Amino acid sequence: MNKNFVTISAFFCALLLATGAAENKVPEGVWTIGPRTLPPPSAASDAMRKAILKTPAPDVEATNKLTPQTRAQWEAFINETDARAATRARTLAKNLSVTVEKDKIGGVNVYRVTPAQIDPKHKHHLFVYLHGGAYIVYSGEAGTTEAVLIAARLKIPVLSIDYRMPPAYPAPAGINDVVSVYRQLLKKRTSASMAMGGSSAGGGLTLASVHRFKQLGLDLPGALYLGTPGVDVTKTGDSRYINEGIDRILVSWDGIPFNALKMYAENYDLKHPYVSPIYGDFSGFPPTYLISGTRDLLLSDTVRTHRKMRAAGVIADLNVYEGQSHGDYLAWMDLPESREHYAELNAFLLRYLKN
Repeated sequence: MNKNFVTISAFFCALLLATGAAENKVPEGVWTIGPRTLPPPSAASDAMRKAILKTPAPDVEATNKLTPQTRAQWEAFINETDARAATRARTLAKNLSVTVEKDKIGGVNVYRVTPAQIDPKHKHHLFVYLHGGAYIVYSGEAGTTEAVLIAARLKIPVLSIDYRMPPAYPAPAGINDVVSVYRQLLKKRTSASMAMGGSSAGGGLTLASVHRFKQLGLDLPGALYLGTPGVDVTKTGDSRYINEGIDRILVSWDGIPFNALKMYAENYDLKHPYVSPIYGDFSGFPPTYLISGTRDLLLSDTVRTHRKMRAAGVIADLNVYEGQSHGDYLAWMDLPESREHYAELNAFLLRYLKN
């Protein structure tokens, strides 16, 4: 074959490839990463690996199609989710011999969650719990599952706040409810005797509420618990991209999570500290325990919060577990990683809470 022909052919092939690449060019600096395989995490516990092996790979497209489009669809989704979660919470409370009593403080519905036995070291302590659920689900008893688990595992009294949520009550309704309850609690006990926190949206609401406490000049809780907190309504942070389709719980930020948080942030700019507390001032915040996992869509939220706290001089203990998706320590509460997490949390609270 003529060498010139080969050279010319190669030139035109390269030209065609270059033209095609130009037409489908991605933004400068953006990486295109091809298909990859993800084995079960070899460094996790045997129980965690077995649980992941039994779990189908998350489907981003199918999950995002489940996002409600109208208010009626959102309300139906919320009602169905809450009904299932309330049943789980009641069953868990019964199995763990934890009592759950509905009450009202400062005009806000709350649940008093009490273990069968209270650790004498926690006799004068109270855990003020804020439930997760993307600020839209887990109202009423449905929001007490982790409160029950904390009460049982830490042997500490828990007060779960049933704060108002969208679509009827966007921010700052939830923050206002937390402030109302906290003000009343401060009349009967010291701030140093109380921990405050929760997972996911509960972690985000904890931070937003403490921002508000500071503005109001209220004494801050003795310690905070941030379980894989949602701290940014915008799609910011590596893990929102890297762990899409890997996190078995949230799966993708662009579906229910983002659309739910947009409803919550209805009255605010998306970077306002009341809805995206990462953009607030963390100076003076209480000692804080944070947890996430390597497969968590909100790993970056947790890491960014930890770094911002450390930069502000706050005592912050970051715990990242191998192989865990968003809130797996709660979803898979019988695994060794879950028990280790709550033991670590308990040790942290005992270190910083006062009577």
